[in-house]
Order: sequence, then C-alpha cells, then structure tokens
Amino acid sequence: TTSVVDPNAVKTEVPKLPWMQEITGKRMAMSYEPIREADVFWWKNVWRVIDLREKINLHFKWPKAPFIQVLLDAVQSGKAQVYSGMDDDFITPIDPAEAINATGGGIDSIMVTNAETGLDSLMVVNKEVNWNNVSKLRVKEVWFFNKQTSTMQVRIMGICPLYDSYDENGEFRGELPVFWVYFPSLRQTLVNTVAFNPFPNGIRLNWDQIYAQRIFGSYIYKIDNVQDFRIKDYKSGIDILYESEAKKQELFNFEHDLWEY
Repeated sequence: TTSVVDPNAVKTEVPKLPWMQEITGKRMAMSYEPIREADVFWWKNVWRVIDLREKINLHFKWPKAPFIQVLLDAVQSGKAQVYSGMDDDFITPIDPAEAINATGGGIDSIMVTNAETGLDSLMVVNKEVNWNNVSKLRVKEVWFFNKQTSTMQVRIMGICPLYDSYDENGEFRGELPVFWVYFPSLRQTLVNTVAFNPFPNGIRLNWDQIYAQRIFGSYIYKIDNVQDFRIKDYKSGIDILYESEAKKQELFNFEHDLWEY
C-alpha cells in the first residue's frame, strides 16, 4: 500500500528563519596559508586557558549549542583526532570512549538485590558524565614570525576540556584534562556549526570564525622553557596572573623590537 499525502494537512515543520539556509552546514573549511620552514624566523609553543565562567566567554556556554557539546559530537562521531589528556604533542591517538571513561563515564556493573528472591545479581549500567562540570578549556598554540610577510602569526594546534572532578561526598578533587583534540582535524566541524556572536547587532558566526578572530578571553599558563615548567610551578597566588600577563607582553614586544623607527 502507498500512503497518500493530504494537501490540506497542516504543516508541522516550519522554517526557523525567513530565508532558505543554503550555506549553513555546507561550508568547507578554508585551508591555511602554506608556510615554508625557511620563512619561520622564530617560533614558540604557547598554552592558554579559556575560562568559560568569564563574561567574555559566555558564548561558549550558549544553551542552544554549548561548545563542549560541539566538541563531543565531533569526537564521538570520529570526525576529529583524539589524544590523551596528557598528550599535547599529539603522538598516539586514542579511542574517544577511553578518554570519556577517564571522567567516570562509560559502562559499570552494580550489585542489585531481587526484592522477591533476595538474590544478588550484577546489572550493567551506563554512567552519565555531567559535562556542565567543564568550566575551562586548554588551548595549545604555535606563535611564529613569518619573515616573508614580516608578521607575527598564530595557529591553534589543539583543544583540551578540563573536567571538574568531585568525589562521592561532593568534595572538589581537581581539574582533569579529558582529552586533546587536534584542532586542524576539528575545523570542518567548527565551520559548519553556528556559534553565538557576543557582540550586539552582529551576524551569527561559526565556531571556526570565533577561534580565527580570537573572540574569547584567555590567559597563558605555560610557554616553551627548558625545564618544561608551568607558570604555577615557579609562581604562586596573584603572581601567577602577573607572570601570565608578562609572558603575553613578551610576545608582542618581540615583534615590536624587530622594527626600527
């Protein structure tokens, strides 16, 4: 039998906007400008933290499409390369399920007592992860001076969500780096995912534009050094933030000092 569509039936699916969305979801991530190794005059690895609790970063927690959900969808569908939360050199990819299990998620077994027979039996359950506990993102960047264009440039290499871990009593145990995602492999997903524009009267952006235009607030927590120290390894308290600002200023001073006036 074939179903007949009633032409007089009320349409339940309506367009969300007064125009046809022909571009959204079909964009291709633009390739980065090729760089010759011989043109890289100087370069440094820089690690940052984006604190999602800051007002300037509220668009990362936009309820309709929070960034952590965009990241998880790309990871779980195999659209992005995933590495251990301790592997910011992107050496050995891991199974996304392995990374998520580290937060306490995944499959577990519990003992259940049958009320009628009094016998105990094992039951397999799925342990849910509360991704609202992700309040920070780590970002690894490469800053370099391109002598062909005489400009300081930056490329984001990876993103790592930090999961706030709590014990059974609700006591905070620390921040757990869940997994590193290789950013270039993530860009095709980001360019086709709508992000909220935090500026008034602005058009909707995609997540690739948010990162390319650096529409976020962050602070440096580590920069290349011979002992591989983080700033908190040799500073404490408010001095950590002062040192972070000093490191940021060093990057701009380096470029400025290359010029003669």
